[in-house]
Amino acid sequence: MRAELFHKSSVSDNMICRDIGRTALRPFVIKASLRETSLGDFLTKLIFLATLKNQFDYGEIELRYRDVRPYSSEVVSIVPGIDRAIPIRWHIPRWARLGLPDTRLWHHIARSIDGNKGSWGSFCDLYPTDWMVNPRALHALPNPVRLKIPAEHEQRLADQLQRLGANPDRWLAVVHYRASTYLTKRKGQLRNGNPSAQLELISHIIERLGGQAVLLGHPELEAFPERANFIDLSRIKDSFLLQAFACSKARFLIAGPSGPLNLGWGFQIPTGLVDASDGVGGWGSCEQVILTHEVTTPEGKRLQNRALFENGLLDYPVLRDKIRAGEPYQVRKNSAEELIAVANHLYDASSRTTGWRTSSTEVGGPKPNHIVWPPQTSENLTFFDERLDLHSSTTVDA
Repeated sequence: MRAELFHKSSVSDNMICRDIGRTALRPFVIKASLRETSLGDFLTKLIFLATLKNQFDYGEIELRYRDVRPYSSEVVSIVPGIDRAIPIRWHIPRWARLGLPDTRLWHHIARSIDGNKGSWGSFCDLYPTDWMVNPRALHALPNPVRLKIPAEHEQRLADQLQRLGANPDRWLAVVHYRASTYLTKRKGQLRNGNPSAQLELISHIIERLGGQAVLLGHPELEAFPERANFIDLSRIKDSFLLQAFACSKARFLIAGPSGPLNLGWGFQIPTGLVDASDGVGGWGSCEQVILTHEVTTPEGKRLQNRALFENGLLDYPVLRDKIRAGEPYQVRKNSAEELIAVANHLYDASSRTTGWRTSSTEVGGPKPNHIVWPPQTSENLTFFDERLDLHSSTTVDA
């Protein structure tokens, strides 16, 4: 039916430009091609695209993405609103592209539009570039899309998690940290966490708070000792969908500055970002707190949280370059006591969750049926010490 708008010569351009996003006949159409392949950036860019669509009563998204990692298609599957996803499986390394013609994914779409101007299939209202799809602006958009495990996988994943020792009648918390043992990420040492502190955090969740602890990650992480109520998903290779499912059932998530952190914000569960190395906040209405690492400056000042942010050092590339240049900055990662304090706060903030979290109906406000570009962002960082100063220990569970 919509295609007729582009084939009947009697139809004026006004019909194409009228009621955009307000009727099924004329949805707001987004076509995007993403080059990003890393877990966190790819996931949040998809959420950003789906949230753009969610600004309209009716919308469509066609996505082209580089399906070159084991989790790529699984990430796409948990983001509601992606109507058509086209995987591009070839990959030319960056070094091999130097001196070659531009191979960006969107060029073939431009050629298609030039040759098929009367075709609905080549029409779109927005073709965002990779940089425009900026997850740091997600908090500026109303009605952020919440991640959802595909219904056809729910029971299988629940059974698998139970076989690994998880009890659905007992609440669980999800933990993740970055480690230097991840060979392909050694360049990001400032984002790494302290394994011994993470181990004490896990013990606290199990022994003191009475929950179950689920560790996310990959087999290159240090192996922690087996124990009751500890489910180590990092030992299972290519288990993204299972790890995402565990997040969807979690009472809260505590993670360092790495891709899995975004599952907490994506599923809208209480989330603690620890060892934070960048000034990035989440989105939505779930409880979220940020605890940065501590930096000692050449002058001897110890900076953490907002003080670190206001001194311009809560910026990973900036601090990295200063250290590489030989400036005597020292970085202290979060201690076990600090991580435990974050866990206690999130435990209090999620007091109504006593077992596995159940799916709740997503509630959104009215659709504006337009977007403002660029999105009107603001500083949205809630540092842990500031949150404690509010003397508010409970929030509404997502």
